[in-house]
This record gives sequence, structure tokens and C-alpha cells, in this order.
Amino acid sequence: MEQEEAQQRLLPENDDEGGSIPTDSWNGVYIIFCILGLGSLLPWNFFITAKEYYLFKLRNLTLSVDDIDNPQLQTEMQTMFEGSVAAASMLPNLLFNFFTAGFTQKLPIKGRMVVSCLTILIMFVFTLSLVNINTNSWQMPFYVATLVTVVILSAGSAVFTASMFGLAGIFPPRYMQAAVSGQAVGGLFAAVANLLTLLAGSTPLHSAFAYFMAATVVSLLTLICYILLYCIDYSKFHLDLDVTIQEDGFAESSTDSISQRASSVFHVLRKIWPEGLAVFLTFTVSLSCFPAISSSIISQHKDGSGWTGKYFTVIVCFLLFNLGDCVGRVVGGFLQRPKISQPLLLVIMSFVRVAFIPLLMLCDAQPRTHLPVVFTSDVYPVVFISLLGLTNGYLCTLCMMYGPKKVLLKDAEFAGASMSVCTTVGLALGSLISLLLVKML
Repeated sequence: MEQEEAQQRLLPENDDEGGSIPTDSWNGVYIIFCILGLGSLLPWNFFITAKEYYLFKLRNLTLSVDDIDNPQLQTEMQTMFEGSVAAASMLPNLLFNFFTAGFTQKLPIKGRMVVSCLTILIMFVFTLSLVNINTNSWQMPFYVATLVTVVILSAGSAVFTASMFGLAGIFPPRYMQAAVSGQAVGGLFAAVANLLTLLAGSTPLHSAFAYFMAATVVSLLTLICYILLYCIDYSKFHLDLDVTIQEDGFAESSTDSISQRASSVFHVLRKIWPEGLAVFLTFTVSLSCFPAISSSIISQHKDGSGWTGKYFTVIVCFLLFNLGDCVGRVVGGFLQRPKISQPLLLVIMSFVRVAFIPLLMLCDAQPRTHLPVVFTSDVYPVVFISLLGLTNGYLCTLCMMYGPKKVLLKDAEFAGASMSVCTTVGLALGSLISLLLVKML
């Protein structure tokens, strides 16, 4: 059985060598997958980066604009905003990831990709339209509308991301690496944009307009790039091959019993569980530390200059993590250790990263009442956060590349979507753990 599955994977991996199989000229399809990865995360990254904008919109109107960041003077809506956004995004994200993975063979991938991308685009056009509207007289409706937008946006993003990973699973592994690298570029782009707006001294409204305009443009570009996949010979070959395999599989499964179809699902999950567990552990550890703990770390020279005060968190926490994450995902494309034949080593490496949690908690994260500060120098958070991002990107790339590669072509889309579910569950659990860890400081 193992030999049979390996033989059925040969065609898409050796496609550049076969005379009758198209080639990826100018790496056009690879670039498109990078853009799809960028489009799956960059809009959401810009949404959560616009924190100052929402604090401004929900501010106490009797106070000056300079006081919107003062925790002692915040309104109830300002205080609840971040937690409300996290809650409003987590549940639909989890549900729609499971939904997408469960219905990969029932709902056509083209419909899922186009509808979800259009949903994201419409939500950002709506969000953009509210930026320059005076909402002072209807703050509560604005707050509710924002949370509804978050729910719809999260659902659309979950369907798009899971479908994108399923789509990448149909292609050779380097295209999965392209997708995850594009996601990392999205995080890095958002971190750089945040730093630039701080340096420029932009107002919350101007920054938010730039963020949401960029998110809208990227969402539109993502939709266009996905459509282009059906116009390029190389991608058309793989998409048509997948349709043929799925149709044959559907014809066979129509006579199968429910138990036989369930057996096929469990067979795939049995094949990819080490990679699924490893990517789950990777993101659970990363989200336990980042950004809740890492963004709370202050510089030992916090009163020395703007770079160790105002810009310290933006650079050391967000920029370094996203830069390390991006580098790790690129390196994972050509340096694949452990190998696909060493799944348990991949799980162990992912588990060992738990060490980052106490290391970052013992840095000077404030406020704290229980734990001592062991690592006082700024060098420690710089090194720890850079390595956290680097290992996150590297291990996540290996897991996402290996999973769909271990199953039959007809199951590759389901395997890719299932890996996306593992990622999402890890993100959700890590976020919950971070709330506990902050209380333990």
C-alpha cells in the first residue's frame, strides 16, 4: 500500500521533467500561491493592527484624544474591544475550518475560494467606508457592527485559508511552501506598516484608512490571482487532474457504504497525524508566547530614547517575530530536516519549543506580581523572540509540506484542509493559554 501511494504521488512531483506535462514558466504559479498566502492573512493582520483606530472611535468623548491610550480613562467598550474581537473571531474560525475540511469533496473548491474571497473583500470595503464617517453619536451600533464584521470576516477567512491549503495540497510540495511563505510575508508587511505609521506620526484615522485600503486591494488581487490559475497551462493541468481524480473517486464512493467512506477519512488522518500534531504544537506554543507575553516585555533602557520606549515593542516583538517567521518558512523550502520519513522527530522538535514559554516569562514582562525577572538585558528578548519566530516558520512549513505528500492524490485536498484545522486549533488553544500565562507573571 505504501509503495502504491508513493507511485501515485510521482506524477505531480516530477511534472517539470515530463515532456507532455506543462512547466511553471517564470514561476508564475509559485508566485500566485505566494500571493494567495499573503491574501489569507494580510487583511486580518491589518485589521488587528488598527487597534488605535478602534480606541479612537470608541473613546470617551469628554476627554482629549491624547488620553485614549490611558487604561484608567478608557470606556467599557474600549476595555472590552480586544477580548470581544478575539471571541468573535475564534469560534467562526474553528467552526468553518472544520466545515471546510469536512466538505472538501461535497463543495467545489472553485466555489469555496471565490465566495470566501468575495466575502472578505466586501467586509473590508464596508470597514473602509466607516473610517471617515463620524460615529461619535452611535458608538454602540458601530461597536456591534464591527463585531458582526469580525464574525463574517473570520468565517470567510477560515474557508479561504483551509481551501487554499487544500488547493496547495494538489500541487507539488514547493507550492505549499509558497503559500505558507506568503502568509509570513503578510505578517511582516503588517509589522513594517505599523512601524512606518508610528515613525510618520499618522493619526489613527489616517493609519486605519491606509490599512483597510491595503487590505481591500490585496483581497481583490488575491481573487484575480486565483482566477488566473485557470488560465495557466501548468496549474490547469493539476486542477484538471484533481477534478478527474475526484470524479472517479466520487463515482466509486457513490456505491460505498458510509462506513467505507469513514474508513477512507480515518486512513488519511492516520497517515498525517504526526504532521498534524507537530503543527498543532508549534502554533500552540507560539501563540502562548506571542503576542501576549512578548509584547509586554519592556526595555531595560525604557526611558533612554524612543527606540527603547515607543518603538521597542513594535520592533522587538512584532517585527523580529514576523521576520524570523518569514525567514524560517523560506528556509524550510530548501532545507528539509527532519525528513518526511522522520515524523516523530518533527513532533519532538515542536514539543521542545515549550521551553520558549518560561524563557519569555522570565524576561521583564510587565505588569507582574508573582515571578521574578531573570533575564533583564534587552539581548534576551531579542534572541528568544527571533528564535521563536524562526522555529515557528520552519517547523510549520515542513509540517504543511509533508502532510498532503503522504496520501493519495485524491485525498491531498482533504489532507491540506485537515492540516489547516490543526493549525487553527493550535492558534485557538495557544491564545487561551496566553491569558493564563499573563495572570501567572
